[in-house]
Amino acid sequence: KVTIVSTPHDTFTASRLITQSVPVREVMTSENIVKFSLDDLVENVREHMSQTRYRSYPVVDHNNRVAGLISRYHLISSTKKKVILVDHNERSQSVDGLEDCEILEIIDHHRIGDVFTGNPIYFRNEPVGSTSTIVASIMFENGRRPSKKIAGALAAAIISDTLLLKSPTSTNTDRIMLERLARIANLNIEEFAYVMFKAGTSLAGSTPQQLLDRDFKLFTINEVKVGISQVNTMDLDSIKDLKPDLISIMENKLKEEGYSVFMLMLTDIFNEASEILVVGPHKEEVAEAFGKKLVNNSFYAEGVVSRKKQVVPPITNLITKVKELQD
Repeated sequence: KVTIVSTPHDTFTASRLITQSVPVREVMTSENIVKFSLDDLVENVREHMSQTRYRSYPVVDHNNRVAGLISRYHLISSTKKKVILVDHNERSQSVDGLEDCEILEIIDHHRIGDVFTGNPIYFRNEPVGSTSTIVASIMFENGRRPSKKIAGALAAAIISDTLLLKSPTSTNTDRIMLERLARIANLNIEEFAYVMFKAGTSLAGSTPQQLLDRDFKLFTINEVKVGISQVNTMDLDSIKDLKPDLISIMENKLKEEGYSVFMLMLTDIFNEASEILVVGPHKEEVAEAFGKKLVNNSFYAEGVVSRKKQVVPPITNLITKVKELQD
């Protein structure tokens, strides 16, 4: 028998198309299918692909429905995600996978940390009380007037970061910018601050673990791992009954996650003071660094409200001295 094919194509094109006329079942895998989800990280996908030799792999959504296909070509030609770091510039405080991203800019007001970039970038770091002061300055410098909502959000951030300009980190630049934003947002600064702090410092329904996670930062100082949480409140007595549980969780995190020092600042925003809970092998020395004596893993520090300016520096000095003695 002879098979005759009628086609509008020339002989060369027809011969190429015939080789592709193969049933899908002959070229696809129907068992033990290697698939990926929309949430899989590129590095994990690359690792699985290196262990198999398929041309393409299905990508499924949360309902296990095919959302598309991915091949080795996509990994070779994949572009890095572009990010701008705001209010931080330390790798330990950033998102997971930062090393696979392209950092375009850094806008911050903290100490300069350990983030490295492959190319020159715009890096703006100013010793002001709030990164929002810098963000607002950039807008005005470029002739952009923030909307009423954005101005209100930026003003709220400045009030929060500087504790209504009472924090030692606050500057005249913060005050000027706050007043300018408040005029745009039509805010009474004092009244708005009181309502915001009252809502923001409410501890109702919060567990000790949630309090520790609310505002936590990891610092690596001379290769020593230090964790510092901060909780702002208008009533320190409301946390009194939670302290035993807080200290217990802190001690567990110290052991499980390898911290040398773990601290929790319970900051009274109106009395401008903090009760500081400390765990770790050098907890007594930590209290002494503030001129205090540790009692039941705790000491009261008048005038201490800023983690960045009043807590990290003495801890850095303490760790440096301890390292020198050990060497």
